[in-house]
Amino acid sequence: MQLPQARIVKQGGQLFAPPPPTRQRRPGQTKEQLRDAAALAVGMWPLIAVMLLMVGLLISATNWSAP
Repeated sequence: MQLPQARIVKQGGQLFAPPPPTRQRRPGQTKEQLRDAAALAVGMWPLIAVMLLMVGLLISATNWSAP
């Protein structure tokens, strides 16, 4: 993943930002994005498990306290 960088071009004595380059899809870009998403999901599993446990406890607490 590349970080965007600021570019300034001097033309005619004035500074201005050039227009953004057109985006072109690389051959393996979709596969790379899926791999990054899977790596993020695997890395975030403890947080997801704690959040699911918390939501489950909240739901069960509201159901058990109902008359």
